[in-house]
Amino acid sequence: MALIKFVRKILTVNRSVGWFLAQPVLWLFLFSYGSLNAQFFDANHPELVWQTIETEHFLVHYHQGTERTAQLVAEIAEEVYPSITGLYDYAPKEKVEFVIRDTEDYANGAAYFFDNKVEIWAENLDYILRGTHQWLRDVVTHEFTHIISLQKALKFGRHIPAGWFQLFGYEEERRPDVVRGFPNVLVSYPISGITIPVWFAEGVSQFQTPTHRYDYRDSHREMILRDRVITGNLLDFKEMGAFGKNSIGNESAYNQGFAFVRFLAQQFGDTVVAHLAAASRNPLTLTFDQAIKRATGVSAEKLYQQWKNHLEKTYDERLSIIREHQISGTPFADKGIGNLYPVVSPDGKSIAYTSTGDGDYLSQNQLIVENLENGEKKTIASRIAGSITWSPDGRYLAYSKPTPETGTGSLYNDIYIYDLSGEKEYRITRSLRARHPDWSHDGKRLVFVVQSDGLTNLFLLNIDNVKTLIEQDTFTPGYYHLDQHTIQLDKSIESHKNWHHHYRKFGFKGTGLIQITHFLNGRQVYHPRWAPGDEYIVFDTSTKFGRDIARIAPSGEHFSFILNSRCDERYPTFHPVTGELLYSCDETGIFNIYSLNLDTGERKALTNVTGGAFMATMSPSGSLFYSNYIHQGYRIYRIDHPQPIANENLTYIPDYPNLIPELSELTSPNPGKPARPYQNRFSGISFMPRLLVDYRTVKPGFYVYTNEMLNKMFFFGGMDVNRQKDYDLFGIFEFNLWRPTLFIEVFNQSANITDVATLEGYNVQPEIDVNFNLLEANVGLRGKFLPGKLSELFQSRLAYTYSWYRARIKSFSFVDPASNQLFEFAPLRYTYLRGHSLSLLLKHEHLFQDTDVAINPRRGRYVSIKLQREWNRFLDDFASDRVISIEKFKKYYFNRVEVNWEEYLTVPSTNRHTLSLQLRGGLIDTPVDSFFHFFAGGLVGLKGYPFYSIEGRKLLMGSLTYRFPLWRKINQQFLNIYFDKLYLGGFVQYGNAWSRGGIEPSNFLSDVGVQLRLDTFSWYFFPTRIFFEAAYPLQEHVNQGVRYPQEWKFYFGVLFDFNLRLENRFRKI
Repeated sequence: MALIKFVRKILTVNRSVGWFLAQPVLWLFLFSYGSLNAQFFDANHPELVWQTIETEHFLVHYHQGTERTAQLVAEIAEEVYPSITGLYDYAPKEKVEFVIRDTEDYANGAAYFFDNKVEIWAENLDYILRGTHQWLRDVVTHEFTHIISLQKALKFGRHIPAGWFQLFGYEEERRPDVVRGFPNVLVSYPISGITIPVWFAEGVSQFQTPTHRYDYRDSHREMILRDRVITGNLLDFKEMGAFGKNSIGNESAYNQGFAFVRFLAQQFGDTVVAHLAAASRNPLTLTFDQAIKRATGVSAEKLYQQWKNHLEKTYDERLSIIREHQISGTPFADKGIGNLYPVVSPDGKSIAYTSTGDGDYLSQNQLIVENLENGEKKTIASRIAGSITWSPDGRYLAYSKPTPETGTGSLYNDIYIYDLSGEKEYRITRSLRARHPDWSHDGKRLVFVVQSDGLTNLFLLNIDNVKTLIEQDTFTPGYYHLDQHTIQLDKSIESHKNWHHHYRKFGFKGTGLIQITHFLNGRQVYHPRWAPGDEYIVFDTSTKFGRDIARIAPSGEHFSFILNSRCDERYPTFHPVTGELLYSCDETGIFNIYSLNLDTGERKALTNVTGGAFMATMSPSGSLFYSNYIHQGYRIYRIDHPQPIANENLTYIPDYPNLIPELSELTSPNPGKPARPYQNRFSGISFMPRLLVDYRTVKPGFYVYTNEMLNKMFFFGGMDVNRQKDYDLFGIFEFNLWRPTLFIEVFNQSANITDVATLEGYNVQPEIDVNFNLLEANVGLRGKFLPGKLSELFQSRLAYTYSWYRARIKSFSFVDPASNQLFEFAPLRYTYLRGHSLSLLLKHEHLFQDTDVAINPRRGRYVSIKLQREWNRFLDDFASDRVISIEKFKKYYFNRVEVNWEEYLTVPSTNRHTLSLQLRGGLIDTPVDSFFHFFAGGLVGLKGYPFYSIEGRKLLMGSLTYRFPLWRKINQQFLNIYFDKLYLGGFVQYGNAWSRGGIEPSNFLSDVGVQLRLDTFSWYFFPTRIFFEAAYPLQEHVNQGVRYPQEWKFYFGVLFDFNLRLENRFRKI
């Protein structure tokens, strides 16, 4: 054995690249259909104590502070179960599980139909694109309809959600010590087990059933649909099928789906929804158009055109009078899709409002103060959650915005005050869950809304002196009782055992906090406003369908209604001079601004619009500002000295109030259903076959997945194997039981190659068969666990990694040509690496979120820093004086630092052109074997050079990319693929990896290239990102005696994301 030299070949470890193949698989299980586009909150909540209510068909899991919601959900779910399962002729084999959450100020529901689970946030929906309904009845019915209709449509059942075709292609490698190059082709494509477009999934869940229908074509939905029709911007049939739009566009997919499903039901009967779901489950169904034709006998495009014609005719007739007498004023703030909550300053010289500007989502607003005399604008805050208010002297603004809670990571709304003179923001509540503030006219009190467990109530904060308030260093602690919905200020509560099971701690500044209302019946309150003289507070409120306007004294007495009709009346405020009540009402079927004289009862319409008029504010000089929904967005309009409009000129839908549904109030069951402590429950094993083509061999395999119902534990694993018995095997375990997530990852890879042995003393190089086997295991923590500001800046991952790399040379023989003697060698097993490492990965991502963020981030940055200490024992030779433990190892103990910085800049005066800059750096602090080097070429480095052609202990490279849209709205569909956007980019790169000396620019390499990115959706809901890149090196390069000429390099991918950041570096086996 002393004759055998150390066999050392390089193979790419596919663990990091394989992650890109697995990403869409994980995304599939995170995907849900919901009442709104879902947001994801990644904070763990070990402080929660969970209980379970069990009914005949459901399990309802809830935590402290959500029992009321859980009891109502259990009752409503059983109430709607027979009608929904009956309509679709389908019932799940297992009980459907509801999870009730109230850890964020967020309202939504989400149906995880593969997991047989529904998540509901307890907060009631208050969304400017939706009317007000009975939230729990609506959301429970909506999400359960998702579960039934989508499971009915599954092709292979709930436990086989998809299959996968995957492909690796590799660079042609010139180095003799490299068996296989780095990947230059990456494909992971789903074969979906469901073919349901967004419009149908959301349409049927709003349509619900004839006997249990809690979602209606309210005036907001009608407004959004009407505006699209009359402006010629109705989403076409293809556009309705997928998300990926801005807030208005995504809502329009919901909205049009609802209207189109109603149209289909009118044409073919209510059971058409079940027939369509059943027709789509055919395994050969590639598009929903086929299901429509099969279920109705009419083509999808023909039905869509009939529906569109019907809408155009209907709205032309209904708007005929309004168009002749339209009164809307002139645009004041019309940039972007969301200009909201205007409020004129007390002196009439300025106006404050929120605006999305060029943002694609309504949550991306900014608080703007504009001078009405010279038009000067100033942005003072962002992500405002609701209405805003001026202090009486005009120096301060109060508003609320979501703020992470330090202890739990929850996102709660809190009140802030901005000092316009000092140009500084001050937080005045902490974890109070407060919004919609309004300042009293004497300047000494703020009234606002506080929510918990789906209940809302009015609270009053005594200020006395604003300057003293904002200079206050500490917050006064308070305790919100999670079941009684009252507050206490007694610090001794914290001395009680498990006090946090019953209270939520909050803080406030000021001289006192008073609870004005104590509504426990589900009554919702919105947008309080002080009346002139501060004698009472007006607000809009709801328990059924739509809103009314009520009043109450600051003491909590004398609650009464000002407006209490079947119509929707909302956003009350007062004329600063006359004292008249201004509000928005849909009594004609369209929201307009009205005024009401509270002394005489005289009511006047001040606008007559085709969209909708909301959020009025009047200047002392008599100029009306309001938010007008027009051309797919909210724009602030201005009317100077508005005049009354005759009622007959407002006609849209005659006798509209009598068309509004009459609903009973929703009250908590008494007594409630018994509950028991929650026990861990899993969704069952999901299995997904996969076919991987890897280095021109076929590797059949599979993925498996299971998740605990509260997301406390999670397992994802998979394997593949070819005929040569090369295999990839992995398992990922995550435990979200503590504040940081504990993870365990195990990877095992086996590869067989044919190599050439070099034998000392013999002029022969026989072929040998070698099996490489890599085992790597990681255990660690991830989350926001660093101290102080670091936790706000970075997501962190602390990991210990164990590596064990082995090889086996099969027995072989050869004939010595000199002596003609036969030599035979027995099999040889050896370990060539035992490694340990401890790493800390810090990631900061702050990218401007828009519809193009995946394909072309427009502004923001991404930063990652990886610090790693490694202890490796690496094979150096074989011993000749023993027959066991023959390996001779060399120790490589070193530190490794890697930095990746990406900066994205919008190119001025262009339409979504972006300049991106990337800087990568790395350093290993001591000399090491080439095995541990950085590699700087290939798909993730300098693309003009092969991956292994550039290496060293030090790495520095930069990339500059200019990217712009070639075709932003392709809106074409081929079979099951919807084509959305196409971008072109050009890039130049400059960098090097080296081991000795400092930075020598003369040794650096550069390349140029082009990149095409195509954004598509497959099967209506799988994001499918396709890229092609071509790169050309500007210099020849030599490494380890191998010359790399100037020639084009090409790369291709079909993945879930365009992002190819590899935070875990590649190793070799």
